[in-house]
Amino acid sequence: MGRRSFIRRIIIALAALGVSWFRPTKALAGFNFWRGSEYVGKTREGKYKHFYIQYYKSFKRIEGESWRLKVSGACENPQNFSLEVLKKLPRQTQVSRIKCVECWSAKAEWEGFRLAALDAIVRPLPDAVGVLFRCADTYIEYLPLDDLHHTRSLLVHSMNAAPLSDEHGFPLRMIIPYKYGYKSPKAILEMEYLSQAERGTWNRIGPYSVDGTILPGYDHPLDREKKRRKISGGEIFD
Repeated sequence: MGRRSFIRRIIIALAALGVSWFRPTKALAGFNFWRGSEYVGKTREGKYKHFYIQYYKSFKRIEGESWRLKVSGACENPQNFSLEVLKKLPRQTQVSRIKCVECWSAKAEWEGFRLAALDAIVRPLPDAVGVLFRCADTYIEYLPLDDLHHTRSLLVHSMNAAPLSDEHGFPLRMIIPYKYGYKSPKAILEMEYLSQAERGTWNRIGPYSVDGTILPGYDHPLDREKKRRKISGGEIFD
């Protein structure tokens, strides 16, 4: 490359950088920091603009074949489960919406299994009152058994008739649609039955309630162009 050609390319590159500096929204419209990397993290760009991705911290993508769900604590038969084994548990499907404390929501069809199917194998002890979830992004969440056994609560391995993507919680996540999204842990690594309640990550460091039930107020659904609507609290049914 000649000297003049090199200088010309440098000038063009600097001009493009200047445009992106003054017009950041347009320049970053299709940007996804994690695309093509071996890590997963928060993003709202591209195809995720209709279902935001929220994680506590970035983490390395999970290898499904080697992943095992560790189930321990106050149970008679603690075990490690492969994804293949979990997918053989009785399947349930439901359409439900995740509602974030940031006021947006997004809907999908979820497929997975009820906690009762797992209980039948590991057999929780009589003094077990809830489960502590540990996730790949170092996030932890505690949920009482009453909530986990609710008819709308589901341990999910598929979304919209396809396996969960890394971004949406592969290989396993929790869905509790009548609670805010921070009560639905994803990219789960461990489930520990506890005989005493604990606080989750956001309850320890943030201003979020321990219960997490959706309150009356307003919702801005991403699949409806964020058009504001009033909600009465609890699960949002369309």
